Amino acid sequence: MNVQVEAISKEIIKPSSPTPNHLRHYKLSFLDQISPPLYTSVVLFYEFNRETQPAITETSKHFKKSLGKVLTLFYPLAGRVKIHDHFVECNDEGIPYLEAQVTNYRLHDVLNNLIPDELNKFIPFSLDEHIANEFALGVQLNMFDCGGFAIGLCISHKLADGLSMLMFTKTWAAIARGETDEAKIGRPQFVSATLFPPKEITGYDSHAGITKNKVTKRFVFDASTIEDLRAKYIQTCKRMRNTHHVLRPC
Repeated sequence: MNVQVEAISKEIIKPSSPTPNHLRHYKLSFLDQISPPLYTSVVLFYEFNRETQPAITETSKHFKKSLGKVLTLFYPLAGRVKIHDHFVECNDEGIPYLEAQVTNYRLHDVLNNLIPDELNKFIPFSLDEHIANEFALGVQLNMFDCGGFAIGLCISHKLADGLSMLMFTKTWAAIARGETDEAKIGRPQFVSATLFPPKEITGYDSHAGITKNKVTKRFVFDASTIEDLRAKYIQTCKRMRNTHHVLRPC
């Protein structure tokens, strides 16, 4: 059975505070210039594990409010990407925010019988039209009848890689939880063009090699395995801090 996901609403979410005038022109770095104009996507699943099912309107309202706050910190994502001119117009025009209803599957069914290609239904931009447009980011809230939900994000690879997306999602989650500790709220520094200055490139096409052919694999890690990996990572970091060969902090 194919997962049926029906979009029920769409709106634009803007930063909760305006971007200062001196930050409204964000140059792409050389690495951004040569990156393919694609979207990187991720889907985050959240199971419902309480007695009282929350009202989805309240959940969505909370998401949109916290999203506006995190866009204030990651202000280029709320602008418009000018791919051919190699910059982002940080004009606070906002990002697409979609709400969708999953009509024939429970979250438990999706997680236990996942068909990887079905994940494309949970993200806001179709990967069949995988060339990134001027939107730097899109978010889709997918609601299940069981009370669970999935958040799908697409982010322009011209602005962000996987680690950048992880930083964005962690910061959004911290703001949504009401964190006020600065150490738990990642504040990005947009200095890549300083570290990797843009260059005049002739004869290079960042679209070259883009294909719709794909190979999909699924890797499943249970909670105990992830905790073991996290413990090993922490131990490795501690050992590295006790040596004189640390190149960067863990």
